[in-house]
Amino acid sequence: MFRAGIRFFAAAVLGAATSIAAAAGYPDRPITMITPFPAGGATDGLARILAERMGRALRQSIVVENRAGAATTIGASHVARATPDGYTILLATNSTLVTNRFLFKKLPYDPDAFAPIGMIGIGPMVLLTAKKDHFKTLADVVQAAKAKPGALTIASFGTGTSSHLAAEYFQKAAGIKLLHVPYKGSAQAMPQLISGEVDLFFDMVSTGMPQVDSGKVGVLAITSKQRMSSLPKLPTMSESGYPGFEILAWFTLVAPPGTPEARTRVLDNALKVALADETVRKRMLAMGIEPSDGTAQTLLKQIKQEIPVIQSLVQRANIPVQ
Repeated sequence: MFRAGIRFFAAAVLGAATSIAAAAGYPDRPITMITPFPAGGATDGLARILAERMGRALRQSIVVENRAGAATTIGASHVARATPDGYTILLATNSTLVTNRFLFKKLPYDPDAFAPIGMIGIGPMVLLTAKKDHFKTLADVVQAAKAKPGALTIASFGTGTSSHLAAEYFQKAAGIKLLHVPYKGSAQAMPQLISGEVDLFFDMVSTGMPQVDSGKVGVLAITSKQRMSSLPKLPTMSESGYPGFEILAWFTLVAPPGTPEARTRVLDNALKVALADETVRKRMLAMGIEPSDGTAQTLLKQIKQEIPVIQSLVQRANIPVQ
C-alpha cells in the first residue's frame, strides 16, 4: 500500500511550478479547509493563519471548518469523499497520513491516496502536569507512577495522535504504567488538566505554554532533541533521563484523491507564499512550529522517513489496534 502511495505522490510532484493564476479561472469561489481537530487548539490556530494568507494570495476566501474526532479520521474521511475539484482541502497531521495506518484494522480513507499540496511545518510538544500533583521533575512522575501503577492519568489529543504516541513512548522508556485518557483535541483536554481531572498531558507549545505562564499548569520537559531558543530553561526529555526521546508533530495540506495536478499546484504556490510571509513565519515560530518549504516533495520525504519509525514505536509500545 505504501509503495503505491509513493508512486502516486511522486507522480503528483513532477513538473515545474506554475503560477497561482495558471489553472484557468480557479479558484472562482471560496475554498473549505477542513481541520480534524476542534476549534481552539494548535491545529485550528495554524489553519486560520494559513487560510487568511493563502486566501489573499489566491484572491479568494478560504473557510476553516472543524471536523474533529476519532484520531483525525472523521475529518480525513470527509475530505477523502469530497469532490476532487480543489475546493475542499485537509490540514492533515502525521496521525492522519502515517500513524493511523498502524492503529486501525480498517481506515475509512486511504492515507496514500490523497493528492499532496505541500508540507507546512513541524514542532515539538511539552509535557504538562496538573498543579495539584506538585510534580517538579520527570523523576517525580516516575516515582509516583511506580508507587501506584495505572493510577496517574495522561490526556492526549486522541488515540494515535502525536500526543498519544509521546505518552506511550514515555511509559515504555520509563517502565511505568499510566492511564491514557483520549480527547478530541487540546481544547478539550486542557480544561481537564487545569481542573486536575487528569494528571499529565503532552500538548503543543502554542496551547500549553500560555497555561504554564498563567500558573494554571506545570511543565516538565519538551519532546525535541534540542531545547527551544524561546524556552531555553525547559529541559528536553533526553536531558531528563531518556536519551534519544523525540516525538514531533507535523502538519501538511492535502486534497481529495483525484484532484487535478494543475489545481494542487495553484494551492501549493499559495502555501509557499504564506510560508514565505514574515508575519506568518513569526506566528508559527511563536507556536513552536518550524515552517517548512511548502512542497509536496518534502511531504513525501517526511512520510517515507516516519513510517518505519512509527510502526516500530506502535509495536514496541503494544498499542492495541482498533
